[in-house]
Amino acid sequence: MRVSIASEPATPGAVNLDWAGAFPRLAVVLDGLTESPQTGCAHGTAWYVARLGARLLRRLNGPTPLADGLALAVEEVAAEHPRCDLRHPGSPGSTVSIVRQTPQGAEYLVLADSPVVLDTADGPVAVIDDSWKALATPDLAAAADRGTRDDLARFITDQQAQRNTAGGYWIARTEPEAAGHALTGTVTGVRGAVLASDGAAPLVTDYGLLDWRGYLDLGYREGPTGIIAATRAAERADPDRTRWPRQKVSDDATAAVCLFDTTREEGPLP
Repeated sequence: MRVSIASEPATPGAVNLDWAGAFPRLAVVLDGLTESPQTGCAHGTAWYVARLGARLLRRLNGPTPLADGLALAVEEVAAEHPRCDLRHPGSPGSTVSIVRQTPQGAEYLVLADSPVVLDTADGPVAVIDDSWKALATPDLAAAADRGTRDDLARFITDQQAQRNTAGGYWIARTEPEAAGHALTGTVTGVRGAVLASDGAAPLVTDYGLLDWRGYLDLGYREGPTGIIAATRAAERADPDRTRWPRQKVSDDATAAVCLFDTTREEGPLP
């Protein structure tokens, strides 16, 4: 599996809270959650995603089940900051998207709303869990989409109360049991895949400018930089967030485009 990765922050020079890495048969994309002013942690989200990503690559470059490897990686990173308040609702957290090539196709794991899009002979298979949207308090979500930094802070506080709780939604944070809530599976006959943070997926998920077939084709044709460039072009055309209400004009954006070894035998992708 050949993997190409691109990542850039929401604005030039800003800290990028996304992370991505790969081995020949493994790709991982993490989307660190925007921090609130109080986190209980001295390290921060960028530190967290870098540590978690490295642990995931090490744990999953072999036969370890994806969910088991995620649980172990979360536990190991939690142990790396013993002086922090790991019970604080603002503890650094992240979405997780993983693809691992198998002789039959691909294994995937998705925790939260950073999608994995698998290219099969029967068409794209998109895996994403955006259950947080159904749990978002409507007036706070609407205010965050059009309002100020304070509006966004209130929305984040509301979301923190619902993360990694019964009846809420799950992310990678400090609780290993979150791995048991990830979407996992195996898909046969996979020719390629794209993993993306939510900041690199809105061409489909929020803006409706492409479907998943077009998104895959864009990734094959122009690589992950092309996906991010097309996303930024759409966002620049809507700087006031009127066409597409959203919390920020742009978000950190990361994409990993995977071409499976089988494509060399089957010929070029369409």
